[in-house]
This record gives sequence, C-alpha cells and structure tokens, in this order.
Amino acid sequence: MEYINNDSTLQRGPWGRMVLMLACALAAAGALWQLDAGWPAWLAVVAPALLWPALAQWMSQRSGQSDSNDVILAFVDGVIIGIWMALTHFNLLASLVMLMVLVHSTFVLQSARHAVLVVAGAIAGLAVCGLLTSFAMRYNPGIAAVLGSLLGLAIYLTTQGIITSRLQDSLVHKEQMLTVMRRVDAMTGFFGRAYWNDLAARLFSYARQKDIPAFMLVVDVDNFRDINSRKGETAGDEVIIAVANTLRTCVRPGDATCRFGGDSFGVLLSGVNLDVTNKIADRIHNQVQTRRLRDWPDVQINVSIGIASLAKYHQSVEEWIKQAESALEQAKGAPRMPAAMPELEPISAEHLAELAGNPTPSAPARA
Repeated sequence: MEYINNDSTLQRGPWGRMVLMLACALAAAGALWQLDAGWPAWLAVVAPALLWPALAQWMSQRSGQSDSNDVILAFVDGVIIGIWMALTHFNLLASLVMLMVLVHSTFVLQSARHAVLVVAGAIAGLAVCGLLTSFAMRYNPGIAAVLGSLLGLAIYLTTQGIITSRLQDSLVHKEQMLTVMRRVDAMTGFFGRAYWNDLAARLFSYARQKDIPAFMLVVDVDNFRDINSRKGETAGDEVIIAVANTLRTCVRPGDATCRFGGDSFGVLLSGVNLDVTNKIADRIHNQVQTRRLRDWPDVQINVSIGIASLAKYHQSVEEWIKQAESALEQAKGAPRMPAAMPELEPISAEHLAELAGNPTPSAPARA
C-alpha cells in the first residue's frame, strides 16, 4: 500500500532521514574512534549526518516529492553510507550495521527498487572513497566500534518501534472510520444499505423467534429524476434531506431507517400492528407533502410507500425485501387518505439489545 509506505518509511521527512543518518553515523563514529582518525574523516561523517536530512527535505518540498526526486535521494543516501564504510576501513560490525539499517529502511519499508538504488549508491561511494583510502581494511571491531554500532542500532530499532506503533494506531483509527462510513449514509445520517440489510436479517430472525409482528417500509420519492433535471442536483439533494428529516419525526429512534437507494429509504418496524404501520405510512406521506425547500418553494415533494409484513412463508430476508419493493410498485400513484399519528411506545432497551445481538442488561437487584 502506497499509504503505508509514505507513512512508515524512515526515508521520508526530515526526522526519518535524520534518524537513519544518526544511527549509521554512530556506528561509523565508534569505528573512527577506534582508528584514531583525523578531523577530515570526522568531518566527512558529522557534516552529512547534520546537513543532508535538511537538504533532502528542501529538495523534496521543492520537487513535490516526485518519483525522480526519490530516486536521487535514495542513491545519495547510499553514497553517503558507502563513504562512511570506506572511512571506517570496512570495520566489520560497523559496516554490517550501516548496511543493514540502510537496506531495511528502503527494501522493507519502501520497495526493492529503492533498495537496489541505495546499494548501487553505497557501492559507488565505497569505490570512490576506497580509492582515496587505498582500500585500507580493519575487520576486528574494538570496544568503541561495538558501542557505537549497538547504540546506533538501538536508536534505529526504537524509532522503528515507535513508528510501527503509531502506524498501527492510525490504521485502526482509519479502519474504524471506514466502518462508520460503510454503516452511515453521509447525506442523511441514516444507515447505509449494506448495514441495514444486516439489521433486517437480525430482525427477521428475532421476530420469528419471539413471534412478534415486524414490518418493512420502502419510501420512494416520486418524480425525483424530473426534479433533478429541472432544478439541478442540488435541489435533488435538498429533497432527499427533507424526506429524511420527515422520517425522523415519524418513526421511533430505535426503528432502523436507511438510505435504501438513491431516492428511496427503508424503515424496519417491530412490535406494532398493521393498522399502526399504515397510519405511520400515512403520516410520512402527508408530512412530506407539507415540506417546502427554501430555495425552490415551487417544488412539490411526494413519496410512495410500500409496506410488507414479515410472514411465515418468507424463507429469507431477501424475500421480505422483494415483497416490500413489489408493494412500492403497486403504491405508485395510489392516493393516501390523511390519518392521525398513533402514539407509539418507545422501543425498550431489552428489545434493542436483542436486535443488536448483545446480551440484555440485567435489572438491578432489590434489597
């Protein structure tokens, strides 16, 4: 995933490259101390470690973090590490630590292509600096080289652990946000169709098990395409919102309502009879007709409503939904008579808990 690469790699950003350079510089410094190296060698380690991360960040900002710029930066990273390896006279431990950190920060966290580039850069830097140092070699690490290498490796691994932890937290948060987005329709705040289907399946099983009545309403906006074509999509969106606000006032908070489709809604009712359900549908129909859009007061909103009761012959929730959709087609153009809104008992916490598949909260014991 490109997103993970951009977040996790130590090659991007001033702090990431600074940690990479610091870890390798500490390993190189331990080996230089052991060699009792002169100031030119120290300058060749300290200057890039301090200046290169800032320069690389400036180049990235100027180029907009283009792919060609990443190629250049990766190659230069390798050149710097190659030079340090040669300056340490190829100290075995220090060279292994620097090479491991360099390859890990590119191959594991970026791509194999970046790893090839940094290795090529390291070979180039090693060859050029090796010619200047006559390829002097010292394989045996002393205490200074060991301490510097271990300290650099510890800093790198600690930083990697912090980055990984933050990345996991970020991914968990984004996964939670995606779950909410999948469940909720952004325009209306109602459930999305997929999650509502799950709720319908739960109600299907629950109502069968408890032998309670359940009804499904499918509410569809009449002539919605005509409104969109005459007034524009903004007016169409306002119509959807107006119908959604009407539904909120006509059903109980616990009655699952969803954005069923582009211009249609679905409502699940339980614990009510057919007479009450019809009166709820009449109330929705009549209240929608009284809605007026602020910027388009001439737009008359009408809805058609299909009603399907859960029957024993329904073999699946899909059959229940199909019956509601069939009832909607029959209701298209059929007038509804005004009806008084019945007083509905609120859905109990026990009912909601069972529908959600959670254990019913136990009542507190009396003394």
